[in-house]
Amino acid sequence: MLTLYLLRHGKAVKPGDLTNDFKRKLNKKGTAQANQVGYIFQQEGIDVEQIIASGAQRTQETAEILNYYLWKKPIEFDDSLYLATREKIQEILVEKANSKNVVLTGHNFGLSDFVNYLANDQLVMSTGMLVQINFNFDDWNLIGPNTGTIERILEPKVHSF
Repeated sequence: MLTLYLLRHGKAVKPGDLTNDFKRKLNKKGTAQANQVGYIFQQEGIDVEQIIASGAQRTQETAEILNYYLWKKPIEFDDSLYLATREKIQEILVEKANSKNVVLTGHNFGLSDFVNYLANDQLVMSTGMLVQINFNFDDWNLIGPNTGTIERILEPKVHSF
């Protein structure tokens, strides 16, 4: 059985006139969201063997915070996941996934479209949200429409000022 954890990056600083969107960092809320997801993974002993993430600054930071709680698993950054479509996300996942439990950290609306494609749902992922999808097979090449089941949705609740 394969398990895919799709994690949308945490809340980022607002884009400014001088800010390149690709380089936007997490704000305080986004950092807290990523820490909350990581802490839950750690407390529940969730075993993740591989992390794949967009190369954008906010997704790098989200993946690195999660990784802190997972005992320093290697992260594979891929710039082509930046604002990727559902099709591109699937292509990258099939190409790069080499274990049974994978976290993919990315952006909307591609991530939400990918969840809905895999699990026949109408979910819109908010920042910091994690969706766990299970598949009843062991080959990433077999993922496609309606092949997965949403096992869990985790939406961090963070108070900010």
